[in-house]
Amino acid sequence: MIILLSLALCLSIAAPDGLLINTTHLSQNFQKKCVHFLPKNSLEQQSLASLLCGEKITDTDLQKNLQRTSLIHIFVISGSHLILLDELLSILRIPLFVRILFLGFYSLVVGWQPPAVRALIALGTRHGFKHFRLHLPPDLMVLVAGMVTLTLFPAWWDSLSLLMSWCAALALCWGSLLRVKATLPRLLLSQIGIFVFMSAPLWGLGSLHPLSLIYNLLLAPVVSYILLPLAFFVTLLPSGVFIFDGVMEFFRQALTALSEPIVLHKTRPPSVAQLWLWICFWQVVMHFLRLHLWQGRDSR
Repeated sequence: MIILLSLALCLSIAAPDGLLINTTHLSQNFQKKCVHFLPKNSLEQQSLASLLCGEKITDTDLQKNLQRTSLIHIFVISGSHLILLDELLSILRIPLFVRILFLGFYSLVVGWQPPAVRALIALGTRHGFKHFRLHLPPDLMVLVAGMVTLTLFPAWWDSLSLLMSWCAALALCWGSLLRVKATLPRLLLSQIGIFVFMSAPLWGLGSLHPLSLIYNLLLAPVVSYILLPLAFFVTLLPSGVFIFDGVMEFFRQALTALSEPIVLHKTRPPSVAQLWLWICFWQVVMHFLRLHLWQGRDSR
């Protein structure tokens, strides 16, 4: 409670806008170099630019199909990119300090976007708390990371991408909250959580079709564990670009087929204030649910 009250106090002492202006300006230069560094012989250069460099998706059909299947948050730069990179670097036994530096640099390369920065801060705070042997439940760690992000970059209070990233991070906490150990049930619970939590920020922007639950289970791993690593691989070794192009073509065809039965209905999206209320609601629900389920039981 003391930690959360301290963070609430920090929010009233927000950092000046100069920090965001300087980092954004720096990231624009890095982002241009990232796009320039991509292999020129790829048939999917725009997809590479979106996956690796945080460029906007310019392919109308791809964007529409990603929205229909609710996979848009997986394909564009998000916190999942940094989490995956951190996992890969940890497997390679890269020291934590080096990993954080690399992920910070990568956040600049992809445009210093709110989801990536929030994930970077979340990783940093999680490792920092672990180092000092402080424990907070995952949902409260999401809250801490979000509050620190807003303290450093108060201009992001109006950022829809930050709100979406926050919702997705909360959704992934359900397995830990309910203490589900088995992999498949935990995965299913996470996908159901993402469907529920993302329903508000995606309202009017993407599909809320129940089929998106299945699509996320089937195709999200393709993006996270195949397309993204392949994108890094072919950037370092351009001669293998045909592999990425082939997998990306398969992904496109699968998206087209799976999105066919889904129709996007354009409606008025909720306001930013309503989305903040949505996040606050779930933070409170998860906190009191955890207290109801586990308070006093761990000491038995």
